[in-house]
Amino acid sequence: MRRIRVSAPFVLGPWLILTLAALLAPLSLHLVVIDGLRAPLLLAAMPLFAFLMWRKRWWQGLAVALLCLALLPPWLASGRMPIAADMPQMKLVMLPSSSPAALAYAVEQRADIILIPDFSDGAGKTLDKSLGALSAIVPAPQSRPGMDAALPALIQDYRPWILKPMAGMGIFLRGGLVQADDLRLRDDQAAFHALVADARIAGTDLTFAMVHFTRPFPLAEWGEQARQVRDLTRQLAEIPRPMIVAGDFNALPWSGALDRLSAALWSGTMATPAAPWVGTFPAWSPLRLPIDQIRVSGGLQIVSLAAGPDVGSVHLPLVAIIALPPR
Repeated sequence: MRRIRVSAPFVLGPWLILTLAALLAPLSLHLVVIDGLRAPLLLAAMPLFAFLMWRKRWWQGLAVALLCLALLPPWLASGRMPIAADMPQMKLVMLPSSSPAALAYAVEQRADIILIPDFSDGAGKTLDKSLGALSAIVPAPQSRPGMDAALPALIQDYRPWILKPMAGMGIFLRGGLVQADDLRLRDDQAAFHALVADARIAGTDLTFAMVHFTRPFPLAEWGEQARQVRDLTRQLAEIPRPMIVAGDFNALPWSGALDRLSAALWSGTMATPAAPWVGTFPAWSPLRLPIDQIRVSGGLQIVSLAAGPDVGSVHLPLVAIIALPPR
């Protein structure tokens, strides 16, 4: 019994230190890897809380309970936003891969827009052979050699395609939603980690920016992820039109660097609205991190945002209903 009494501070102390580190991690994009400790810290808190209650250490138990509540936000969905009745809506599905299961899910959802920030290996190689390394707008993919083999589920109902094969990225628009003449690539300015294009949808001129940022340090080079966010922030701040920014950010929505990205999207407004989010990674866990995100600006509104089912990837799909400004 004495050994248990003595060991309690040695368990509580490290738990408190690691918990505070996980809570502070979103302040820097470099430290997002520490946020991965949230799930094991919550699991460790259950026996720790029970032990403190058994020993009648009420204040310490209260501290553990409050810190557990502070660890929970990544797994709480952010809800819905009210919209005007005359705002047209469109469904956007962002897939974690271009696997047959993922594509079948998006088609089943009757998505107006399908975003794929990371093609499966087979599709990426096939598109790379067909188009080369250059980004391209493909008005009629069914007429291009190799396209039907790369993404057969999308050939029938989705065109045009906006592709960046070298980076493994694609934006797929339902037939009739937009004409190829109403699309323009901004890819001469976009870096490897982003695909940026202008479109005119339902009378609204907007910009798509799909991203796939590198992993944070120490899983990648120090400062690389933060540099990518800065570069994209600088580019988007110069685009004076509504935007949809979506992709695998490999960072949490409340990190300081992504706050600057949101501020660039909403430059000129009195306040920066919070971006809705929902956990998507890892797909197998009941507690997931919202590193896949969809953000909008310029009068666009996210009406609803939800994670889709497991489609065989470590990430879950995202399904968003987006309202356009009133006509």
